[in-house]
Amino acid sequence: MEVFKRFSPSVLIERFGHGIRRFPVAVLLLVFLTVYLMSLISHDEGPVGEKWNFFFIFFPATGALLAVSLQLLTEDFKHRLTAFVTQVLVLALWLGVSLYLTQFERFSMQQLVGVSATVVTMVLSLFLLCFYRKGDDVPFWNFAQRLFVAITAGVVVGGILTLGIILFVQSLDWLFGMEVNGWFLYIPTFCMVLLAPLLAMSQIPEGEQKHIRRIAPYTGFIKGVSQYLFIPLLLLYIATLYVYAAKILITWQLPVGWVCYLVSASMLGMVILIFITFPLQYEQGNSFFKRLMRCLPLAMLPLLVLMSVAIGRRLSDYGITVSRLYVVVFNLWCYAVCIGLLLCRNRRIWWVPASFAVVLLLISVGPWSIPNVTEHRLQAEVREAFASSGVKKLPLTGTQYEKWLKTADEKLVRSVDSKLFYLQTDYGYESTNALVEDDAIVGSMDRIQVDRDNNIIVEGHDMRFYNHEDNLMTHVKVPQGYTHMECVDNVMFVDQQDNQLIFEASISLNGEEKNYRFEASLNQFVKRDHDRNNGELVEPLILDNGSAALVVDYFTLSIHDNTVVNPSVSGILFTK
Repeated sequence: MEVFKRFSPSVLIERFGHGIRRFPVAVLLLVFLTVYLMSLISHDEGPVGEKWNFFFIFFPATGALLAVSLQLLTEDFKHRLTAFVTQVLVLALWLGVSLYLTQFERFSMQQLVGVSATVVTMVLSLFLLCFYRKGDDVPFWNFAQRLFVAITAGVVVGGILTLGIILFVQSLDWLFGMEVNGWFLYIPTFCMVLLAPLLAMSQIPEGEQKHIRRIAPYTGFIKGVSQYLFIPLLLLYIATLYVYAAKILITWQLPVGWVCYLVSASMLGMVILIFITFPLQYEQGNSFFKRLMRCLPLAMLPLLVLMSVAIGRRLSDYGITVSRLYVVVFNLWCYAVCIGLLLCRNRRIWWVPASFAVVLLLISVGPWSIPNVTEHRLQAEVREAFASSGVKKLPLTGTQYEKWLKTADEKLVRSVDSKLFYLQTDYGYESTNALVEDDAIVGSMDRIQVDRDNNIIVEGHDMRFYNHEDNLMTHVKVPQGYTHMECVDNVMFVDQQDNQLIFEASISLNGEEKNYRFEASLNQFVKRDHDRNNGELVEPLILDNGSAALVVDYFTLSIHDNTVVNPSVSGILFTK
């Protein structure tokens, strides 16, 4: 990079100034983000309260990223007004999205996946967006590798500066006894949030340097590492998978699930290797290397078929999940990439990451997204299962669901319980509110599915955890009729009788040890855990045996095979 070729204070100031003039919106957002993060260090809730902390961190961070990408795109526009309007409209749209997301205390599965996919697409757009109309991928490759070096340099320099300043500040304490501990969080905030991005932006190519059409000489080191390290390692992976495919054909057994990981790793390795060695396609000689690289997509196609079979078996045995559907789409994208690379002989590569970004965004955002499709499909399957077993009215109460678990077909029960457990775990309790009520205990059974041959398959043993904390110690009201109050940190678990739990609290009263037993339904604890996760405010859980009352302040318990494991309860004990 130019700044490292002619490193001097004047060059640094000139480059930083140029980066600020080129990306003013991004710089302003980063300055605001840095100041706001520093204010959070001084005040835990921030200057505007916890509710708006997300917005004042999320929008400046992602907005700066988007502003850089838009500037790289629009600075090549012929009409400046068009460039200005484009930037304003897109940033205003993202501002609206950020404000919309701020109203949620926690993200749903759909929102989390959608936001993550959008941010990943923004990152990829830095490399891709300004080359969408180019018919030659050489300028794209030159720009991408220089941008990658600029980002890496910014992170490395920012990291080194952070460690260096922290060590210097710490030395003041060690040598002179100066208390400077409060400065430690300010240093990485300034260096990594503001200084590192500024350094990276100052090195991003522009003008003619942004669209260089000549291939830079390929270094011997990169060429040697690619030919004698990366390619043999990739070929070793591919050969191993071919041997495994031969074993499948000989033994006539379906592939196991981990095949998908190995094939995916091999596919990603191939794509990265083709990107790294792209300039060699334009150099004279290296005919064997070029033929080998052009054969790699063809060699991957049979392995993608093996991956498809493994995915099909997984879906057939265990049903759909968000991750499995993403693997299905990734598998289809891999087919398209291999066929496309074969047709263009590895000489066009821009479309590979661009198609990945577009597909990722399409399947992650909107009502048609994979998380939405998965949730609705699983809910429909549970409804169909309930209907097929004679259930006419939903949602089921905890007692009704417990009865259904004991009377319905075992294979159907385990399948439904597993799907309800998955929905509550990944989507939250609101995803099952129309199917079972809050006091229903799901996920306490072994996660067992039924394969296409009607055989039971154990996918794994799961233990479900429940906990709740009311923080009542400073604002609890004494129940009517009680005169003595005492905190009990460890209420002893005595026994479980079906769905009833028996606890015993012991206190010393007037020099005499007193023991009080309480009974509570397991469903009561489960419901409170559900309410807490749904953000609902409910009355405290009070266990009353007539002579004493236990106000439960905190509990944690685990359920495995409908049996409570290692329960812990604490609270406030009231006696007469």
